[in-house]
Amino acid sequence: MHRSVLHSKSFQRYFLTYAAIFAAMIFISILLLARTTNKERARAAEQQRALQTEKISTQLDDMWKSAGSVGELLNNSSWVEKYKSNTDVFDADFDLVSRQEISQTLQNVCLSSTVVQDIGVIYPRKNTVITPQGWFDLKAYQTFLQRRHLVETEDFLDDVLGMTGGFSKLYADDFAETTPDTLVYVSQLDILDSPRAIAVIYLDKSVIARQLQQISGAQVCAVRIANAAGDTRMQLTLAEPDPDDVVTMQVASRNMLLNYVISFENQRMPFMQGAGGYLLISGVAVLSMLLAYALAKMQYSPVNRLMRMLTAKTGVNSQSGDMDTIAFCIDNLFADNESLKKMVTSYQQTLNRQQVVQLLRGYFNEDVARLMQGSDNPFTENFVYAVLVLQRIKDNRESPDEQAQESARYIVILQHIVEKLCQEQNHCELVEQVDGNTAVIIEFPAMPDRDALMAIAETVHAALAEQDIESRAFVGRPCRGLAGISTSYQAAVETMQTDTGHHTVVYAQPQMEYYYPIEWESRLMTAVQDGNIIQVRSILHHLYEENRRLHLSAPLVSRISLLLTEDLHRTAVAMDLAPELLAEFREPHPAQRLETVFATAEKTAEIICAEAARRKESAADNVSRSLVEYVNTHIFDPELSLKQLGDEFSVSTASVSRIFKKSAGENFYHYITQKRIARAQELLLIQGYCPAQIAEAVGYDSEYSFKRAFVRTVGMAPRDYCAQNGGDPAAT
Repeated sequence: MHRSVLHSKSFQRYFLTYAAIFAAMIFISILLLARTTNKERARAAEQQRALQTEKISTQLDDMWKSAGSVGELLNNSSWVEKYKSNTDVFDADFDLVSRQEISQTLQNVCLSSTVVQDIGVIYPRKNTVITPQGWFDLKAYQTFLQRRHLVETEDFLDDVLGMTGGFSKLYADDFAETTPDTLVYVSQLDILDSPRAIAVIYLDKSVIARQLQQISGAQVCAVRIANAAGDTRMQLTLAEPDPDDVVTMQVASRNMLLNYVISFENQRMPFMQGAGGYLLISGVAVLSMLLAYALAKMQYSPVNRLMRMLTAKTGVNSQSGDMDTIAFCIDNLFADNESLKKMVTSYQQTLNRQQVVQLLRGYFNEDVARLMQGSDNPFTENFVYAVLVLQRIKDNRESPDEQAQESARYIVILQHIVEKLCQEQNHCELVEQVDGNTAVIIEFPAMPDRDALMAIAETVHAALAEQDIESRAFVGRPCRGLAGISTSYQAAVETMQTDTGHHTVVYAQPQMEYYYPIEWESRLMTAVQDGNIIQVRSILHHLYEENRRLHLSAPLVSRISLLLTEDLHRTAVAMDLAPELLAEFREPHPAQRLETVFATAEKTAEIICAEAARRKESAADNVSRSLVEYVNTHIFDPELSLKQLGDEFSVSTASVSRIFKKSAGENFYHYITQKRIARAQELLLIQGYCPAQIAEAVGYDSEYSFKRAFVRTVGMAPRDYCAQNGGDPAAT
């Protein structure tokens, strides 16, 4: 074998197939892993950017809030209110010392805030500006601002004095002015349209930039502060990456009508991080090739042995190729399969014929009726049936071979005739060689008259005569239902056996003394032993109707009574009934009428059936007690099921379900669910929330199945139940 393994095309094909499968699996796994990893990385980066954005926006909002608190502080200062006065009542309070103290207060406010660089309180009506550096008039203050580079425009104060709104109670929507070094806030200190006092707060951009640098992560490359119109008020650049690698996030200020545009460097994610990943892929690839080789060798080994065996048995030279040998064998398999199909078809036809024969002879019950519903025999209780029994008149001068050929021709011709009848009637069924006869079952939707039946029989007889086949036809009386098929057939056969005339088509009028066929006698005894009183009554009713139609004499009525009594007594003895039950049987009376005979037989059968049913019920009670005990013992076994119980007690699944519900008062699955969930509730309070362990402990094969059953039964999830009832919902 080693000589031919590597050189075999089959082995090479197996190896390449497995190698391709493993390569595809590795490739797909790597792609899925990389995709999942990149998604997780992208999600983490997105979350990190969101956190950074929130952190930066919060820091900036805190700065604006700090500036706004300066306006609030000034607004609540008594000297600000006093100096607003248009009178000279408080002029004495603003001497040189007081002015120096007020300037010092403003200086302390600036020192207490890291972001506030300078403050100016402007009183337009008094042409006064109070600053930490001293008191100025408006013109001098404008010069002071330009000298310190706090503002750039010469008309800044004119703009401020013309502004409405403010930053304290009425926040401004924008900065009053921005320079390369400062941001200017304006806050009016009263609510008049033409304010008497205005606070101008100068924020140091360098301090803002330094604080943003301290809290910004490595991915933050720029922070831009813009107003509602999109004009840039401040730009902080931390890095200058490729524009294609920049991701921006924008968030609105919670204190002002400003937008923060934060740019992040979108770091490219490598396919694998480090050389370890590539080494791992290489190792997996090598192992996959080794595994492909092992599997190919393993698969080829039995194939090689099979090829040698096939070569030895079929004579096909495997050197010409394994596929030739396999193709040859497949052809043989197809041929065998066709033969098997023919055998199955033949078996099905034989089975259908046997079922029809059972109908003709009267051997059928509910099981046979159910079987017929799933077969090709469409006979039901809803139609009327008449049986045509045909007798071919043989020529004694024919040899056995000629008789066989003529019989085959007779059946073929009769099949064509029946097919033609099926086009005119609902359904016709040809039955070959039943008790040496050939029968045709004819179906009618309603009870046909005698002339219609005789016309059909004469048509069949004439069609056979046209083919030089001599025959006689006996038409059975039409009857309704499955039992009617047997009745019609028996009538036709008995007429055929007793008819000595020379008529070719005869309507069955059997000269029976009484009607009690052996088939019906056997069915009656079987139904009594089974305790099936419904079937017993049906049989007795059928026998009564047939005998009533015969108008039996008194001696024949007595004969029927004796036969029924003997059969029922024989059945009772076979069942070993108690003597007191046998004593209840009524002996036949010679003068009884036919109705009384069958009424007495029915009462006797009811006694026997009641005892049979009682015995069955007693046996069922024993099974039910054992069944409930078994279920209670194995209630937490995950393999517990109706099928397993059926195997354990040797009964059907449907019977197990019915017996258990009768014994326990509820269906099987509801019962075990209640028991298991009740135990699970106890374990949740004892062990805490550990659903996997509890699911296994109470008989569920998965945590999902346990949770679903718990919610459906209790109305809440296990964790919620555990939390509400004092358990530990955090346990695992």
